[in-house]
Amino acid sequence: MRRILQLLVFIFAVLGITREVQAQSLEAAPRFDVFGCYTYMRSNTVSDGPAFNLNGGSASIAYNLGNWVGIVGDFGLYHQGSVSGSGLSLTLASYQFGPRVSWRKNAHLIPYGQALFGAGHASGSLYTSSLGAGMPPLGTNNGFLMTTGGGVDLKLTNNFGIRLIQVEYLYSQFLNGSGHDNRQDNVRLSTGVVFSFGSH
Repeated sequence: MRRILQLLVFIFAVLGITREVQAQSLEAAPRFDVFGCYTYMRSNTVSDGPAFNLNGGSASIAYNLGNWVGIVGDFGLYHQGSVSGSGLSLTLASYQFGPRVSWRKNAHLIPYGQALFGAGHASGSLYTSSLGAGMPPLGTNNGFLMTTGGGVDLKLTNNFGIRLIQVEYLYSQFLNGSGHDNRQDNVRLSTGVVFSFGSH
């Protein structure tokens, strides 16, 4: 009977230590996360044309409401000097906002998912030149944007980390010369650094 009691005490002690470790591993969210990065985009902005690459940068600021949920403002600028070898340039700017959900069970690796909504601005010689016989220039224009995806942050210190990868589907509605189907399905990949400030 004494050994059974000792075994029960040991089991409860181990369970208590395990819970304590799990509680300590829950990373308290900083008040703000500021992200700056390189961004690659695979786009099909031109109607009936092949997909092409754009390169640029993005920045975002997240206000964390608690350990799990935050609000994100995301801004990006992307450029291609010769769309599909045409010699025509294209520059896209994006402005989006939305919620983010983070999983902070690990103190160093923090995966997250987010959904962003906003607008974009398209410009460049692609939009000021004729796209073909009988087709007028598109003109600089604005369009609706929606982005869904997520990524993983590697925290190196309390105030600094690396965003290992952020992968997103980006839906856009820019004029593309089709006359009716101004819809684009794009992929956006980002990696960069994260600075964290404040505490809850």
